[in-house]
Amino acid sequence: MNITVQAIRRSAMAVAAVAAVGALGACSAGASGSATPQAGPGGSTVAANSGVGQGSDGGARQNASTPGTVSTNGGGAANGGHPSCTALKVSQTSPDVVKGSTSQWQLPITMTNQGGTACTVQGFPGVRLDGSDGTSWDLIRTNGAVSPVLLKPGEHVTAEITYLTATSLGSSEPDTGWHVTGYAVTPPNTTNTQTLPWPDALGLVKQDAATHPGTYVGPVHS
Repeated sequence: MNITVQAIRRSAMAVAAVAAVGALGACSAGASGSATPQAGPGGSTVAANSGVGQGSDGGARQNASTPGTVSTNGGGAANGGHPSCTALKVSQTSPDVVKGSTSQWQLPITMTNQGGTACTVQGFPGVRLDGSDGTSWDLIRTNGAVSPVLLKPGEHVTAEITYLTATSLGSSEPDTGWHVTGYAVTPPNTTNTQTLPWPDALGLVKQDAATHPGTYVGPVHS
């Protein structure tokens, strides 16, 4: 009987020792796995649970109210292998009144790829309005959807500047608005700020401190 009891106790001790070694191995594997980096936007690595914030489009979006700000949208890896456009020429067309309004207008601006290869452009251009009184206004951006656009050499994207005038179309009231003489545009992902003359003689309602002004800039689109 004593031999049997001792044999059982020795067997139980051996099983417990094996289980303890297995538990230590599992803990080591778990600690190593939790530090494994995850692929971030554009193929960059971000540690798991690092708390790094990202925009809804996969990167830090450009602050359109600051001309010259460069956004990071993942570069070539996030845009099908094509680099971001850096040789964009800015030009404008004539403004047109917004449908259903008599005091809100849209000014389309185009950005043409003057480089020798295909590239992508994504996000909002930075826009700064310069007034005849010597003050400036950095426009905010809309909540419009942002998506990359592939441009071959010579092709262009468009973005609209929407602005609110102090006087309505056809009104005989005196124009007491803020008069813009020119404006600066910085295409997305560049620091190439270009200036153009403002094409409208009507004064704007200057709402540079407003949360939702009637003057703003939209994202680029094909």
